[in-house]
Amino acid sequence: MLRLFIADLHLRAEATDQARLGRFLTRFGAGSELFVLGDLCDLWLGDDIDLPRFAPVVDALAAYAARGGQAHVMVGNHDFLFGEAFFAHSGARPLPDPTVIEHAGHRLLLTHGDTLCTADVDYQAFRTRIRAPQFVADFLAKPPAERVQVARGFQDASRTATAAKAADVMEVDTAAATAALREADADMLLHGHTHRPGVHRLDAGKRVVLGPWYDGESALVWPADGPPQPINMGCNANDLID
Repeated sequence: MLRLFIADLHLRAEATDQARLGRFLTRFGAGSELFVLGDLCDLWLGDDIDLPRFAPVVDALAAYAARGGQAHVMVGNHDFLFGEAFFAHSGARPLPDPTVIEHAGHRLLLTHGDTLCTADVDYQAFRTRIRAPQFVADFLAKPPAERVQVARGFQDASRTATAAKAADVMEVDTAAATAALREADADMLLHGHTHRPGVHRLDAGKRVVLGPWYDGESALVWPADGPPQPINMGCNANDLID
């Protein structure tokens, strides 16, 4: 089976931006699986607000499913509020973080990647806070206008904090990645989040980073019976499987 891996599209509410997913997926259908490893959308404030605003994204996933494809969507730090309605309308299945799959003779560990940035202790504390079930329930109970205001405050604070941090603080920790591979008994870790595409060799296997879609499509297209085909990932097939 052909499998497609993408992450960090950060699609916004503008229709022209959202159309990029549909254009990419029109090439694929029956006999393929799509794995989205987080941050499909740049901001998701709840299904009640964003299902209408992101109709082209939801429709693109539904059309892919209608052609016989199966999408699996993992949430990221920007869209972790995807709810049941999103999955029901899109035809996608929720993908737990992390997930292990077997493909083309490899055991792949799939994750968004943010939990592996262990040096960024402030981010990890913030992540724990906003992912807490009670925080999520309280946030989703707020009126839409208030949710938008709260989210803007978080985004402004995040941009300020990010600008003040050293780049290596926000990178995936090698020891954490190696430990995750060993715990999963996997030989390849595939993730997004850092926006630094490429391949890194670790003692336990390889760490493969998907690229963001800011400057065009980035994906790993991998047939079950052929070499992987990286698109705008700063690497080639040999880097992945040699």
